[in-house]
Amino acid sequence: FENGNDEKLNFIIGMEIKKLKPNEKNIINIYIGIGLEEYGAVTSVIQMRRNTYESIYNNTIKWLSDRTVISGDDYLDNIVNINYFYNHFFTTGYALDTDEIVLVTSRSSRYYVSSAYWDRDSMIWSFLPILERDKKYARKMLEYSFMRQIHNVGIHSRYINGTILEPGFELDELCAPVIALSKYIEKTNDMELLEEKYIQKGLNYIIEILETKKHPVKNLYKTMLGPSDDFEKYPYLTYCNVLVFKMLLDYSKLFKLIDKIDLSKKYENMAYEVRNDILSNCIVEGPFGKMFAWSVDLNGNYILNDEPAGSLKLLPYYSFCNIDDTIYQNTVKWIHSEYNIYSFSKSPLSEIGCSHSNHPWVLGLCNSLLSNMRADNAITILRKISFDNEVACESFDEVTGESRIGEDFASCAGFLSYSLLEYIKNNKLLK
Repeated sequence: FENGNDEKLNFIIGMEIKKLKPNEKNIINIYIGIGLEEYGAVTSVIQMRRNTYESIYNNTIKWLSDRTVISGDDYLDNIVNINYFYNHFFTTGYALDTDEIVLVTSRSSRYYVSSAYWDRDSMIWSFLPILERDKKYARKMLEYSFMRQIHNVGIHSRYINGTILEPGFELDELCAPVIALSKYIEKTNDMELLEEKYIQKGLNYIIEILETKKHPVKNLYKTMLGPSDDFEKYPYLTYCNVLVFKMLLDYSKLFKLIDKIDLSKKYENMAYEVRNDILSNCIVEGPFGKMFAWSVDLNGNYILNDEPAGSLKLLPYYSFCNIDDTIYQNTVKWIHSEYNIYSFSKSPLSEIGCSHSNHPWVLGLCNSLLSNMRADNAITILRKISFDNEVACESFDEVTGESRIGEDFASCAGFLSYSLLEYIKNNKLLK
């Protein structure tokens, strides 16, 4: 305000001065350039002005519109689209110094491990929704994972240059890039990418690491950390070995596509050897009958548990068993029962949590939607919880529905968008 006079406002941009009276509006297009130094930033502004505001605006609207889902349910559409775009812009970006795409679980400063890379978060939760709507960009994500991040694949978390941030081996993270690659090839038939030397080298390297984790006798593989990034008492996790089964089947499919038939058969046989040993060693007696254990030590000891970041509810999703399988059904019943101390079965908003964050998880809702087990309940909960700025968090309050931990969890936002879109498709709600 000028000299305390509130009748007019001096609005200054550069050398241009606009004096605004009360209720008067003036629109100014502001171009903001970014560069390694000031000259590069200035020239990027010049280029934007050449392209004109109208052109940039219209191109942006078209880009957003091409990726927007409309089902007719405004509330669900809002969740799908806001969380999709938040995932796109807050789990991916271009590095200023190398101009290459980089991936993180969330670059929001509100998330408690900001701007770090996890194989699982980027290659499953974040990747799948982007693959559905932007296959070219999904290819760039795979390129980054198989080039920049491959030398420490399977390690807990890393910096964006691929070096280790938090050590500790996670079996589910080792599997994630292969599962993502297989999904991409299935959607695009991009044989050129599959035959790239760095992709083939990465596939071989992942198998080399996997072999070091195998039990001396059983066809099961150990991990140090579980899907929630916490230490596991018993090293052989059912869910993680189901991912190994899925990954080996994907190896078989991928090598068949490039006419490596012997390798294809080898990995198919390995996959079913893993499946057989899961069925032989990871099924125990539970309160509702035979069920899958969370983890075993192969010496008779086991733990009953489940985690939203890698749930046993997803076994049919990964083609391990049918949804009506009795052992699977007993497992899901246990997961949502009072026997599971993290089930929140008596709470108004009943979804699974875990020791990592003792509240219901948004990823638990994703698992319910993808598995079609309590999917309608997940939709009901989604209509009641209140995300900050409508973006998914890690966990929410089981009574109020307010965000509790892990705000702006961008890769989770992506997985929520993907899971909800799959639910919409499966129920034929998409227009």
